[in-house]
Amino acid sequence: MSNGDQSVATGRTATMRDVARHAGVSHMTVSRVINGDRAVRPQTRELVEKAIRDLRFSPNEAARALSNAVPARIALLHRFPNAGSLGNYLVHLLQAATRAHASMVLHEVPEGGQADTIAELRQDGIRGVILAPPMGNDRTLIAGLRQEGLAVIATGSIHAESGLASVGIDDRAAARAMTAHLLGLGHRRIGIITGRPNHASSQCRLDGYRDALAAAGIAVDPHRIAQGLYTYQSGLAAAEALLSLAEPPTAIFASNDDMAAAAMAVAHRMGLDVPADLSVCGFDDTPLASTIWPALTTIRQPNEALTQRAFDMIMQRVGGGVADEGERVELDHLLVRRQSDGPPAP
Repeated sequence: MSNGDQSVATGRTATMRDVARHAGVSHMTVSRVINGDRAVRPQTRELVEKAIRDLRFSPNEAARALSNAVPARIALLHRFPNAGSLGNYLVHLLQAATRAHASMVLHEVPEGGQADTIAELRQDGIRGVILAPPMGNDRTLIAGLRQEGLAVIATGSIHAESGLASVGIDDRAAARAMTAHLLGLGHRRIGIITGRPNHASSQCRLDGYRDALAAAGIAVDPHRIAQGLYTYQSGLAAAEALLSLAEPPTAIFASNDDMAAAAMAVAHRMGLDVPADLSVCGFDDTPLASTIWPALTTIRQPNEALTQRAFDMIMQRVGGGVADEGERVELDHLLVRRQSDGPPAP
């Protein structure tokens, strides 16, 4: 009998960690079995279920596991292109972790570095992982995290087939609202700069743009859809392509603020006034949106509420609370109007 099993024999109620030791698996694997995660291998599930029976463990006691355990160590995994976005995201998570007496660590996941990151998480004793956008679209990383038995919460839009629990806004509805806003100002030639093709948010925002045009009875012109990569440089190239059309758009909706700022720079270089000659709108309401001139009309995401909800969800899973592994929580967005949009020029 192992040391963990001896402690149970003294009369103490079995915990999830006792079950994990008895079965020879991780604490989070036990949690996933209790929560009905279909990604757990059948042979592993049988080991856990046998341990539950042997120790007479009741899943109703799972909520007590967190109070009996050491402070949870949670990791934020990111691949942010700029430090400003990361800082805004991380501050809210650190505040939530402090209130919960949890430990929060930060890991950047470079392209191709998924295996090294997972090894570092193992060494650090990480119990749960929050994925900052766009990490919820990294299939290689997600597969590795699941194999490791870690609890995972994604933020932002994710591909439906991933089956991850996630929290974010309805990107499609937000993009539809922004496009409808431009239509309401009188624009009929509206261009869009999309994000990275493999990011779920990019497709959602493009779908919202198409929805709004269809609702207004306007055919989608493929020439007014320019490929971007969520970077400033890609926004420059996309805006140049749109504004060089024989019939250029009178408004450009960029799928993030960086590309919107790039579109404004191209417009200024071509002698166009924003918004008198061209309306430009963005998405995300990053600090950049209110510091460029003219200040950018954009979609605001509730970052503080989003990160708090993500933290609550990961702590629930780390603590063994029963939760839907595929749960999707959607928060409200806000269209923030500033000075970069207006009616089309006569």
